[in-house]
Amino acid sequence: MSAGGLEYAAGAGGLISLSLTLFRGCIQGFEVIQQAAHAGSEADNFRCKLEIEQYRLIQWAERTGLEEQPSGRLNWTLIGDILKQMEALLTDTQSLKKRYHLDLVHFDADARLPPETSVSIPPKTGFGKLLSKLRPDFPLASSRIIHESNGSIKRLKWAVFDRVKATNLINDIVYFNNYLHSLLDTVNQEFVKSAIGSVLRDIISRSNATSELEVIKQLLSSSYVSTPAAVASAASLKQIRLILGLGPSLNSVEEPAQRAPPDGFRLKLIKLKPEQLQRESPRSMPAGREVACYKSKPVLVEWKFIDRAHQKELKTRIDQIAVLLAHTSDSYLHSLHCIGFLPMDQSHHIYDEDSVCYGLVFELMIPATIASPPLPPIRPLSTLFGATRKPSLNERGGIALALAETVLQLHTSGWLHKGIRSDNVLYFDIGDSRWEHGSADGPYLAGYEYARPTNAQTEAMPAIPDNEIYRHPMSQGLTRANFRRSFDLFALGCVLLEIGLWSHLPDILHRVPSESTQKDHSDSTFKTLSVTSGKVDWARLQSAKTELLQSDDLEKRRELAGIAFHAGKTFQEAILLCLYARDEDPLDEDISVQKEIVDLLRQSRF
Repeated sequence: MSAGGLEYAAGAGGLISLSLTLFRGCIQGFEVIQQAAHAGSEADNFRCKLEIEQYRLIQWAERTGLEEQPSGRLNWTLIGDILKQMEALLTDTQSLKKRYHLDLVHFDADARLPPETSVSIPPKTGFGKLLSKLRPDFPLASSRIIHESNGSIKRLKWAVFDRVKATNLINDIVYFNNYLHSLLDTVNQEFVKSAIGSVLRDIISRSNATSELEVIKQLLSSSYVSTPAAVASAASLKQIRLILGLGPSLNSVEEPAQRAPPDGFRLKLIKLKPEQLQRESPRSMPAGREVACYKSKPVLVEWKFIDRAHQKELKTRIDQIAVLLAHTSDSYLHSLHCIGFLPMDQSHHIYDEDSVCYGLVFELMIPATIASPPLPPIRPLSTLFGATRKPSLNERGGIALALAETVLQLHTSGWLHKGIRSDNVLYFDIGDSRWEHGSADGPYLAGYEYARPTNAQTEAMPAIPDNEIYRHPMSQGLTRANFRRSFDLFALGCVLLEIGLWSHLPDILHRVPSESTQKDHSDSTFKTLSVTSGKVDWARLQSAKTELLQSDDLEKRRELAGIAFHAGKTFQEAILLCLYARDEDPLDEDISVQKEIVDLLRQSRF
């Protein structure tokens, strides 16, 4: 190597070494300021934001290889300048006092310690505790970095905590962090955004404080995650659950401060007037779902009958679902907007001495350009498999992704759907926007009448044969287990199987070889539709479902194997994740499988 090359290498090495020193100084600064903040909600929110920025900085350092194999493609001169300013921002007490009016004084609560005695990093609390639990490498990395510098941090305390000045400090830290991240290549930028989005979702799923969730929503931007609206919506859904008083477990008691509504966040339960509902057959008993008019506007009504003996308990459940679906409007929860609930009784020509009827009413998206629109027909996905128009692979991937995103949103916020199947995936023909034209309105996941928070008492669902084949084997029968996230995923996997093969699940299961004929390889080995008095042999289909999912015989699982041909290997992997998901604890809050399924389906579309 020439002398000039050696000088350049030495110079570059010096810049990287300096950057590493400055980076470690920044980490120390983060820890000092976090431990210095006062107690109280405002200081807790400040710490939350600091911890997220510290995590972002460590993620950035990992992608640059700063501590192990620094990338030679980065501008280390510019990086060093940014880190120098960031370190001064976090560690210069004179600058902190002058610029942000944050006057740090030595903390001498322990009289045995001199004013500037250094101690180890104290255990995290609140948001930081969740982050440390979910990403154990985060506190370990911070401790290691400080140990490699001088082994400790100073104990300091704010003399006065000024929320406005503290916010200015956070904004300046965000500016420098964003600058550093912008120097990464596109692939690494997206990797970090994905990592941040993943950990924020995990924190949302486990957080039991509305204030922490509000901080996450305030911080979210395209600089942090690839889909900030989706993560913010999941945080809002979780806030709704907490505000409704639905804590983390059946026996927990939430502190009022933990579920206090953030400023401007108000929930409202809307009780609709039955006399304003115009049904096509007003004197007929409601059943399932129907399109009607409410105040002369087309709506979808989903009916539910409740046993009078459990009316109080289950009416509360309906209220909760109505509130949830009335306060969601993002494009990642692919469900109709609920405008309220309807109580129906004998005064409305509906009477059953054993049960009470309620209806959840949903707004239909009718364009303003359509004057006096007719009631749009409902087109369940289960009826579209036999339609003339067959959707493209890309379109099928979009349907699958929409359903997986909806399940991810629900599970992140601690809600279970309990009714995922293809006849609850709805399209609507509105005006010229029709399925046959490839422009129908949808898909929307419906069928929320049995939905509940993960920690609520389960409600038994009626054993309807058409629906049973979508249910996990453990959720059926007299010895059924409490419903859990993996049961929703199993049902999602059944629908994805239908989408991948573009065939109704009963038809798919009829192609599974039976136990008695598995050695015969002729076409007759596959049982055809078994009909007795016009009824499908559902017991046979349940047996076929078990054989399809649990058998090691590849011949029996060829329908699953065929997905790779029809929809691609990645789509197949997503289905298998759904069908074989496991969570032993009904209150398990892990959503790693749900996130992986969404990621796979996003990949499968390209």
